[in-house]
Amino acid sequence: MKKGLVFLGFTLLLLIHGCSKEKERGHIGLVFISDVIIPASVSVDEVALIHVAAYAPNGCWSNIRINLNKQQENHYKITATGFFNGQLVCPDILIGADTTFHLTFDAPGKYYFQSNDNPFEIKYDTIEVVY
Repeated sequence: MKKGLVFLGFTLLLLIHGCSKEKERGHIGLVFISDVIIPASVSVDEVALIHVAAYAPNGCWSNIRINLNKQQENHYKITATGFFNGQLVCPDILIGADTTFHLTFDAPGKYYFQSNDNPFEIKYDTIEVVY
């Protein structure tokens, strides 16, 4: 009986140690924004729907996040980031994400949007807000 308890304890110790999670190695990097759909014009206080899609080139990417940041009064920047784990064998599959931002403008004028950042092609869009 005593040998059985020692064996059981030893087995549990091996299982606990063997199942410990390794730290994930990698880094946060920029992801390509493939599509941005922005209306040409909206009225003041009308909700403008801005649809954005982004993708990463292989299965080593995960946790893709799409961000919209106001840079200046009439200038916005859309970027996407993801976690890249180059320690893995990367499956040849696109990893994507999409989202829709709901913006309301309280003053008429032109509002400018920049999508992507270097090293990707930078795209520009404009919304005209009217009364």
